[in-house]
Amino acid sequence: MSNTKKIVGVVIIVVVIAIVAVVWYEHPISVPAPGAPGSSGTASTNPVAPITPSSTTRTAVPANVTVPNKGATSTSSGVAVPAVQSVGDPAGNVQYRSFSINIQSNAFVPDTVIVNQGDTVDLEITAVDANYSFTQPDYGFNAPIAKGKTQRIQFQALQSGNFLFYCSSCGGPSSGPMGHLIVVAKN
Repeated sequence: MSNTKKIVGVVIIVVVIAIVAVVWYEHPISVPAPGAPGSSGTASTNPVAPITPSSTTRTAVPANVTVPNKGATSTSSGVAVPAVQSVGDPAGNVQYRSFSINIQSNAFVPDTVIVNQGDTVDLEITAVDANYSFTQPDYGFNAPIAKGKTQRIQFQALQSGNFLFYCSSCGGPSSGPMGHLIVVAKN
């Protein structure tokens, strides 16, 4: 094989890999329901999926928002307190935070999760009384959750904002349960 043919072959391989990487980056992975073929019970998407600037589910972070720590007593009803919290990096700049959320009676309970930008977030969402879904388009989540099952969703909160999440299988935010993921920017 001549050197020219080898170079052309390498260039073709590099171009194909680049195209696959771009497609994966721009189109987050849809997550199968737990127990569905190919499901591991844990949902995740490309952790660096871009946030759409013209998002209809992202707004500014409300003023005076406080990120709760493990063991905190929530001063606002509906704000999740992490069940597990640990240092996420050696410098202590980011945290790992784990939350449990139920969906029942057509509502997320609690309905607000507050974290710092850069934190690794672990949501364990249980559909208590019916089939539901957890959808947050800016982070690329659309995970169906069968009645009585728990879906685990893990991601790194890279973009700050107040992100609306909802049950798309219930008709979306206008007719089903909804809540907020608030990611507080680093100072």
